[in-house]
Amino acid sequence: MATTAHEPDTSRKDSATAGKDGQAGLCVEPLSSLFGAIVTGIDWDRGSEGIVDELTRAMRRHLLLVFRGQRSPTHEEVNRFFSPFGRLVRDSFDGNFHYNTFNEKDQVQRQGGVSGVNYVVNTDKGQTELDWHSDHFHRPQIKIISVLEALEIEAGSVPTQFRDMYTAYEMLPASIRGELEHKMTVNLDPRKMDLEKHPRLADSMHPVFQAHPHSWRKTLYVNAMTFRIAGFAIEESDRWLTTLRAHAAQHAPRLDHHWIPGDICVWDNVGLQHRRDPMPGGITRKLRQFEGIAE
Repeated sequence: MATTAHEPDTSRKDSATAGKDGQAGLCVEPLSSLFGAIVTGIDWDRGSEGIVDELTRAMRRHLLLVFRGQRSPTHEEVNRFFSPFGRLVRDSFDGNFHYNTFNEKDQVQRQGGVSGVNYVVNTDKGQTELDWHSDHFHRPQIKIISVLEALEIEAGSVPTQFRDMYTAYEMLPASIRGELEHKMTVNLDPRKMDLEKHPRLADSMHPVFQAHPHSWRKTLYVNAMTFRIAGFAIEESDRWLTTLRAHAAQHAPRLDHHWIPGDICVWDNVGLQHRRDPMPGGITRKLRQFEGIAE
């Protein structure tokens, strides 16, 4: 179950414009029949004053918001805009640890310099596949909102794919929910998967069925890089992970977002996972990743 998104779904007439307590001209229009919405009318000079509740409702309903038509913001403007939604990742102990552990090798495809901002840039050699995951899944602290901006996009750039793991959880048979309700995933930093070189039990542990810290809606919090499920023998853990991944592949609604320069994708990083296909070299694809919001 997937859809490709470029433009709003004009067959659905439930777009909304901010009322007198919001910002004039703000419009939220569904992007597809599955999830996602286009948001226009964002004004960085005014920030999020008066529209926090409206955008929070839109995020709860649509999961993925694509800000479109606004100018490119500064890092400070983005932080000021999103700080009313929660704690900035860099304002947390976990977030500072995460960003301070990038090394020179990591910077080949993640070039930055501004604290809390990274540039995901295609190289002459291309980029490898990035499989299904949630940002910071390998850290103890949950990241609840992710923010990614398209700066330069050339024809032939691969889309970013998103999938709805709330629905995947809600489609699970009751028998599986009962078996795994109190189980925890074990996750490792993808950059340090060699356990002989970096021996440890875990970098993070999260419930298999993670509740969003604000809405308490549950999601299937297992991705392509989940290492194991604690409390099971390795063989049994592998069988469960295979079952859960196959279930997600079949039942999680998916949206392929083809970037337009200037798009800023803002998504529920608890309920949505994302990925990209391998990117061939020589095609410009430059994205700017902001720090986002922590639990």
